[in-house]
Amino acid sequence: MGLFQNTKNGQIVEFIGHHDKDWAMVKNSTGVVQYIALDDLVEYQVGVGRTDKKPQPQSAETPKDEDAIPETTIPIDTRLNLNAASAESIAKAVKGIGYATAKKIIELKMSLPGEKFQKLDQLRKIGRVDWDAVFKADLIYVGP
Repeated sequence: MGLFQNTKNGQIVEFIGHHDKDWAMVKNSTGVVQYIALDDLVEYQVGVGRTDKKPQPQSAETPKDEDAIPETTIPIDTRLNLNAASAESIAKAVKGIGYATAKKIIELKMSLPGEKFQKLDQLRKIGRVDWDAVFKADLIYVGP
């Protein structure tokens, strides 16, 4: 069906199919298949970014061509994975975040269970940053 962005963690995922009327089966850039609520997905276009289009629930009347070859593959993600990034790379990659704030991001990550971010919203604990603008710029995500 295409590429979508998980609004919870910012990952770009490939839509595989509907699980039921509220859930989708998707594959992330590392090949991991997972289930995500349709409400947490927005369409993503390469070179454009995310759009406001949401995937529609599947109806029982929609026929699918099971023999069709999928056309899309997940592109190489050039955004910064906060779970794998250093303070230096965060400060260099994200406008509005200096080295001191980047160190606070790393400290926050290390204090979390599993020493990983699960959602982008966890970053809001760090003040003095316009997180809405950072999220809208779509330069970061939280991955495995």
